[in-house]
Amino acid sequence: MDLVSSPAAMRRWALASLIGNMGIVVTGGLVRVTGSGLGCPTWPQCTPGSYVPHAESGGHAFIEFGNRTLTFVLVVIAVGTFVAAWRARDAAGAPRRDLRGLALAAALGIPAQAVIGGISVLTGLNPWVVGLHLGPSIALIVISTVLVHRAWAVLPVPVPARARLLVVATFVVGLAAMLAGMVVTGAGPNSGDGGAARNGLDLTTVARLHSLSVWVVVALTIVLVVILRRVPGARRAVQLLLVVELAQGGIGYAQYFLALPAALVALHMVGTTLFTAALTHLWWLTRRSA
Repeated sequence: MDLVSSPAAMRRWALASLIGNMGIVVTGGLVRVTGSGLGCPTWPQCTPGSYVPHAESGGHAFIEFGNRTLTFVLVVIAVGTFVAAWRARDAAGAPRRDLRGLALAAALGIPAQAVIGGISVLTGLNPWVVGLHLGPSIALIVISTVLVHRAWAVLPVPVPARARLLVVATFVVGLAAMLAGMVVTGAGPNSGDGGAARNGLDLTTVARLHSLSVWVVVALTIVLVVILRRVPGARRAVQLLLVVELAQGGIGYAQYFLALPAALVALHMVGTTLFTAALTHLWWLTRRSA
């Protein structure tokens, strides 16, 4: 099987990049909800003098180390993706510079994530630094989603100008809603470690602001469902986004009213990755008609 030189290989690497970058968000959430954020109290080593946890380190160390190990898996995927993108050619035999740029951007985001993770450990899980972790993760999922579209040569769907404007607005507000969720996380009880500080903001207030931003996204999406109901490709994309939003919103309200149980918080992180991918899919797929 050709690992890097065929269009099929490029598609596989692009999909692996997307899945890997979604996966590390989820495992990072598991580290936080299990209180394992300082299971490895140093960085880049796990414990002083050792890059791996010892048997006496406890379960938290192995959970945190597992999340760190996934970074190396992402490095392998990034290298494979970049090599495949470098070798990719279009129908005329010209280099696929679009794939190269996206693969390079995805690769550069991984060490940036590792550095932020190290700083979060060295600062005792400062909530703002930990929250900053989510920004590059969202960016990497966006980049990887676009890379999948380009690798599969998905053709854009022309939509009315007002629809395209609403799509862009939904994309921007959706990203803002996720960043607001980051602030809510910093105010909540799941700090990643029992002794880690919180950001000091009132949880109820920031949760309501986050909820408001989510409702704006849902409202915009419903309008798009109506506007794009006669545009086949775009219709499916916006319907998918709405389904993800409703599921994610339901999980969000459930975790809030049930005092943030770990299982629901982790499921909410899964929803965040799916929402980012679905939102990017709609944004990239649609283009203003001439």
